[in-house]
Amino acid sequence: MILVKTKYFMRYLPIHIDMKDQLLLVIGGGAAAEAKLRTLVKTEAHIRLVSEQISKQIQKWANEGRIEWVARDYKKRDFKGARLVYAASEDDARNAKIAKQARKRGLFVNAADQKQACNFITPALVDRAPVAISIGSEGTSPGLARAIKADLESRLPASLGALALKVNELRKMVKTIMPSLVDRQRFWADILSGRDLTHQIRLSPDEMEQRVLQKLSGYKDGRKGFVALVGAGPGNPDLLTFAARQRLHAADVIVYDRLVSKEVLDLGRREAEYIYVGKEPGGKCVPQSRINEILLEQAARGRFIVRLKSGDPLIFGRADEETDVLQAHNIGFEIIPGITAAAAAAANIGVSLTARGKNKAFSIITGHDSKGYAEHDWAAMARNDDRFAVYMGVGASPLIQSRLIDSGMNANIAVTIVENASRPNEYVVETTLGQLGHIIKTTPIKGPAVLLIGYAVKAANRGHHDSMKEAAQ
Repeated sequence: MILVKTKYFMRYLPIHIDMKDQLLLVIGGGAAAEAKLRTLVKTEAHIRLVSEQISKQIQKWANEGRIEWVARDYKKRDFKGARLVYAASEDDARNAKIAKQARKRGLFVNAADQKQACNFITPALVDRAPVAISIGSEGTSPGLARAIKADLESRLPASLGALALKVNELRKMVKTIMPSLVDRQRFWADILSGRDLTHQIRLSPDEMEQRVLQKLSGYKDGRKGFVALVGAGPGNPDLLTFAARQRLHAADVIVYDRLVSKEVLDLGRREAEYIYVGKEPGGKCVPQSRINEILLEQAARGRFIVRLKSGDPLIFGRADEETDVLQAHNIGFEIIPGITAAAAAAANIGVSLTARGKNKAFSIITGHDSKGYAEHDWAAMARNDDRFAVYMGVGASPLIQSRLIDSGMNANIAVTIVENASRPNEYVVETTLGQLGHIIKTTPIKGPAVLLIGYAVKAANRGHHDSMKEAAQ
């Protein structure tokens, strides 16, 4: 079944507005206004509340000088000079009317419980000033936003704001030592992302200063770059490893392949340089020699390069060809493994790649090599009834089918083809070895796809995948 998920684009752009000394108008004095004010009074805005009557809590805020209370019904002139308007009376129709009048004046207005009347909404906030985290659901599920807020509040220490202020102070010192913006971005990415973030945010301001000073003491202008070969997994960003996310956040340059998904690329640092080196089947191709040159050129500039490969760079990822070049030029590197497509495909159809009593070994083979269709010891695989995954095997499927059957493998052995494993457009087809070539010809499979020889979709998973076998026969 082809699973197509409609992409949801943000209707509301989350932004932070500077409200220092700006007029913020609230109309209403009851529970709705009080609820809004619990967040608003934490800002540096000049809050003017217009209402004939106010609650005890609002009266307390007025007595403390945190808001200005105008004790009367609102008038149109109250809108003058306002940066933001909150229509927060206890009357929905009245709030809608206030919102309409504000919008006519080009003002941003929020009306309590009147989403259609708002042109901005206030998200749930985790306040660790100056750190503020907003969680919004665009009004679709406020309960979910509140639950996320509660979870974050339990994990973010109250001292986070003080740590942020210390980092701001240290930034000035770092800038005097590192005039290059790229160098500073990498420096802070390493300071804040190179370790467990839960531990990082619990550092005291003094501990953070010591860490920064220690890091600066080892800084040298003439240093060489560093390369991380990172597995992007099968494309689903949820399957990306934590280490891979860290490297993407710290990268100056991201050199990526054709099969790396946009969702994974979106996790990279916005300021990074993105270099595409994909190889199109039967089309344009960036030679491996040129990719090697790019890595060396970027490393010579002292940059941190993420060489992003789909799946696992250690499985048909030409990792040795790149690491050998880096080692020959004395460029440091590391390898961050990724979830390979075979594992993702097997997980999604509910099977284990190895099973007691069924197979003592599991192989991953390729349908293509540098010479064309790849040849293997088909007789050995057929004789032992091996179970294996074939990468780049769609075009080679007729050869694979004939080689295995001619070598004695049972034509009725199960074969499952998984295209775009783990992605929203994943497509799963069940067949047999004897029907493999026919199925490939009669279904819209183009790739990237994994052929799982000897594996059938678990019955419990068939509700998630629509077999095309009957339609094709």
